[in-house]
Amino acid sequence: MSERMEIERAINLFIEAINRNDSSRIPLTDDVVMSGPMMAEPAVGAAAVRTYLDETSPFVAHLDLKKVIIEDDSAAIMVKFTGINGVVIEGAEFFTFRDGKIASDKIFFDTRRLFKGAN
Repeated sequence: MSERMEIERAINLFIEAINRNDSSRIPLTDDVVMSGPMMAEPAVGAAAVRTYLDETSPFVAHLDLKKVIIEDDSAAIMVKFTGINGVVIEGAEFFTFRDGKIASDKIFFDTRRLFKGAN
């Protein structure tokens, strides 16, 4: 499998995991780092990232993948989060990969939408 195909597979497994509330199939490096606007500190290590995802994904009614840009061992994705409360947020995630696994994920979105309520 090519590096690009491995990255596409990892991204699809990531989106699927959020929508199924089960991070167990996401290919993560042991030293993966995830950071985002709702995290006080980055989650470091596969266990910490899986715990974070498993604790937060139940609040996401659906995560839609809108766009994917892959270059070398990096990818940027545009996503649309629909929360269980009906709030819709568009955001971006920037990944790096190592050996077909997610090595880092930096999440960006406007948190003000969370405090405004449903559309």
